Amino acid sequence: MSTHHPQHHQQQQQQQQQELPPHSSDPEQELPRVLLALQTVYAPNIPAASSSSAANNNANQSPFDRRDVADRYLTSFQRTAVAWIVCDRLLSTADVTNAVVAPTPPTSSTVEDSTLRTQRQFFAAQTLHAKCLSDVYQLPPASLPSLRDSLLNHFITHASDSVRAPLENRPANRPLVTRLSMAIASLAVQMQWNTCLTDITNNVLTPHPELGPAILELFRSIPEEADSNRLVLASEEDLWNYRDMLRNSSHVVLGLCEHAVQSIANTNNNNSGGGGNSFSDVATTEAVLSSLQSWIRIVDMDPQLLEKTVLLPWVFDLLKDSVRGGFELAVDVVVELLRTYPSERRGVEGLVRAIIPRVMALGQPSDNIQQQSPFQKAIQEEDEDGMRGYCRIFTEMGESYLSLILSHEEMNQASLVELVLACSSVPDKEIAGITLHFWYRFVMGLEELEPFEYRQIKIDSFAPQLTRLLAICTHLLRYPVGVEDLSPDRLDDIEGIRLYFCDTIEDCCRLLGGEVVLRATGDPLQEECRRVASLPPNQQLSDWHGMEAYLYAIQAVSLYVPPDEQRVIPFVMGLIPQLPGEVPLLRATACQTVGKYASWLGKQPSYLQPLLPYLAQGLSIPKCASASAVAIRDICERCDSLGDSVLQLYDGIVVAREQHRSSVGGGEDFILDVKNELAVLEGVCTAVSTKLVNDPSIINRLVQPIINNLKVMATPQSTASPKQISAELCRLTILIQYLRLPQDSAQGAVMNRSEFVLSLMREAWPMLDAVSQKYPRDFNCGEKLCRLHKHALRGCGPIYYAPMLEPLLEQTVKNFSLSLSSPYLYLASIIVSEYGRTPVHSKVLYDMVANLSATVFNALRTSDDFTAHPDVVEEFFFMAGRMINYCPSPLVQSSLLNSLLQCAALGMKLHHRDANRGTLNFLESMVSYSLKLRSSNSLNAMEQANVAALEQAILKEGQPLVINLAQALLGDLPAYRLDSGGGSIAGVLFYLNQLCPELLLQWIQPPLTTAPEHAKSAFLVTLHNRGVARDEFNSSVRRFTAVCERSRKRKI
Repeated sequence: MSTHHPQHHQQQQQQQQQELPPHSSDPEQELPRVLLALQTVYAPNIPAASSSSAANNNANQSPFDRRDVADRYLTSFQRTAVAWIVCDRLLSTADVTNAVVAPTPPTSSTVEDSTLRTQRQFFAAQTLHAKCLSDVYQLPPASLPSLRDSLLNHFITHASDSVRAPLENRPANRPLVTRLSMAIASLAVQMQWNTCLTDITNNVLTPHPELGPAILELFRSIPEEADSNRLVLASEEDLWNYRDMLRNSSHVVLGLCEHAVQSIANTNNNNSGGGGNSFSDVATTEAVLSSLQSWIRIVDMDPQLLEKTVLLPWVFDLLKDSVRGGFELAVDVVVELLRTYPSERRGVEGLVRAIIPRVMALGQPSDNIQQQSPFQKAIQEEDEDGMRGYCRIFTEMGESYLSLILSHEEMNQASLVELVLACSSVPDKEIAGITLHFWYRFVMGLEELEPFEYRQIKIDSFAPQLTRLLAICTHLLRYPVGVEDLSPDRLDDIEGIRLYFCDTIEDCCRLLGGEVVLRATGDPLQEECRRVASLPPNQQLSDWHGMEAYLYAIQAVSLYVPPDEQRVIPFVMGLIPQLPGEVPLLRATACQTVGKYASWLGKQPSYLQPLLPYLAQGLSIPKCASASAVAIRDICERCDSLGDSVLQLYDGIVVAREQHRSSVGGGEDFILDVKNELAVLEGVCTAVSTKLVNDPSIINRLVQPIINNLKVMATPQSTASPKQISAELCRLTILIQYLRLPQDSAQGAVMNRSEFVLSLMREAWPMLDAVSQKYPRDFNCGEKLCRLHKHALRGCGPIYYAPMLEPLLEQTVKNFSLSLSSPYLYLASIIVSEYGRTPVHSKVLYDMVANLSATVFNALRTSDDFTAHPDVVEEFFFMAGRMINYCPSPLVQSSLLNSLLQCAALGMKLHHRDANRGTLNFLESMVSYSLKLRSSNSLNAMEQANVAALEQAILKEGQPLVINLAQALLGDLPAYRLDSGGGSIAGVLFYLNQLCPELLLQWIQPPLTTAPEHAKSAFLVTLHNRGVARDEFNSSVRRFTAVCERSRKRKI
């Protein structure tokens, strides 16, 4: 069967598109279709229009027998102008379905019918909200007031219904009221309804006081919609004017909130004997807090208003009990208040004085159990919500009032730092982690204090808190009991949190010094070791978490520990080989610690002897193999005495690997991962480099196993996999990168670096050529081969490597023609950059580029081909750009340049960031090179020919390119790189404007006819000014595209 054939699938898609009926501009015709589509989407099991013969006939012809078709119809309907009227009808409480859709069958319940009506109404409100954000241009301005009045009427109707719902024992439709609030708020911005707050208060709240919570929700939406990034206005100035109005009218919102709070108090007083209406109280409280938070966050309210409002003590009163309704919202309000009005801001002194004692009262410790603070009670009762809320408040106040904490004036600042410290000691690591950003800013603030003497005084004054912070962070580094059974994702989360705590410990080093911090973690480690040693043997193996945490903290401070430290590190290095090897996580941390203190070990080599076997054993344990390999690499880089030992270690790895490979069933599953083996090999190369002068046989000892394996893999009968081939290529690359031979041969019999690389590549070349043909389309294998060639070329140097240039070019072209893999194009770019400035190589480089281009042109014939190979497009044009920059003449004077420009015209349309970058990089390089030649006063014959060829190419192929650039500015084509360096739309236009301004204006004006007239005129003025600076030109491009984007959003 051919049901899965791509052509058949495409025909199905086209059929579905044809089944989508056109929209009608007549609401009477469009409303029935929308109702049918909504019923299909939301109630697909209820047949539409099935009660009468006429309805049945309509049902048989209904285009909405499939849910996906109905959904697409509704999506397209939302963008039409008729949606305004249809959605207004849908919001009516009257049953608009009776006249257009037959009643649902008797089997359908009233609940189902009510649910469907609710879903219809929410769809209508959602559609109107979206249209009020961006589609207001569809309506004449004179109709906006009537739209506003209609939305307000719907709001009143549905908000009143929500008030009655609890009394009638049915759910309230709050989402619908919320969405209507958002629609009204969006429309208020669009029509510049500057009196919206007072109008709604007088015309809605006064006659309907029971709607107080709903109106507060509407007031919350007003600043949020004005701040929405989906809001599309004709002018940014209108938005700023509206925001100014909100700032000037903020007292109205505060007054309404105060009135609501007073109403709650009056209700509670009147019902103190029998209990008040708790549901109404909670709803009103939450509405007040939500509205208050929104206005504080978005509107720059006068801090004096907030200082004097009765809402401030009311909010803090809510925070005294975390179980009380509105606690979390009250936390959000206070956090927003602290964040918006930090102590360094001018004019907030009174507000700060009002906030500080209230916040401190929430957490001030007391020994009297009857007078415990709310924070103390939350900790004692293990109230997670309460602890999280108070930690957020204390931490935010610490950050926002940091200037006061660091002030020279004594204000008992230590008490606030103590509060944050208490939050850090909360057992829940997630809650404790809330404080870490404060400690980072605290350390940064202390470091920036001037003069130095005052800075040191402050550091000394906070030293007790910082020292205790170290102990707290070290304790929080502990793995939970049973960590071995956690999922990998959960373990990754824990490791991420541990890294944050380590960063805090490292921050403390900058203030207290590495030795102080090391003692603060090392001394407890010794105590922990003594404690564990005193346990019965059967318990010691399971009680490792404390030792691991201290080791983890110790490795975090390695950069701040002097190389001659003799108090803690000797104990640590002596301890590590004695740790139980059966705990992988403990062993991994121990190995990491060895690597972190490689510099110390380089100065104290006597400690290395027992450590190297410990690390070697770790290579065979999967969970700590990576840590062991990295540690071996690090100590090899810093310890001169390890050459023989690590070479023997690597010899053992090679022997074990080859035995595994030759064994029955031996494949790629060697116990040591290739990545970890390469880390060890890197360390080995570093360690033995100093011995090569006296013992050149070491080179053969490392190289020969790789060469032997490649010889086997190159044979036709070899079954080596791409992964195995890639591994050998990586090993060869590591040798070239990290075997540090002398630069010349004057030091003795050993060959120099260039001779080594050249000899190695000559020996390996036939094998490399053969293995590259084994799996020509394997991307990873090709990438590793190209990486090897890059390091060989750069390690040897272009002059010494010249004998290999011809076979390198041949292999690059051949392999790319077989694979169409982008790494070969990247390699070609490297070759051009290394040899392009040498004229003798110009012809062979051009031939390479021409052959690669022929393969690209043959493979990328359609836009679908370009879309399928974005990496090829990217690297191809980067290669062409390098040719222009390093070796321009043969390319510029060939017909290939015109083909490249034609190809670039297609590449510019690709929706891929990197491919777009490569294309623009090539174009900008070409135009800037042409401008450079034109601006020169002395050109040789070759450069004069280049000028003529470039002008001819631009004249012939430039117009489609400029049209593409213009469409990108308008938003019709991708504009990933508007004004970035190294290739951008603005860059190409800037150089074209300098090079051929008349042609640019002639080509760019036709496609810009759809742009907003005022923006287009301003942009063309910039183009007329040939003396404009690049920064100013970029700014003009950004302004033009911003206006076009706003205009485009209004038309979507």
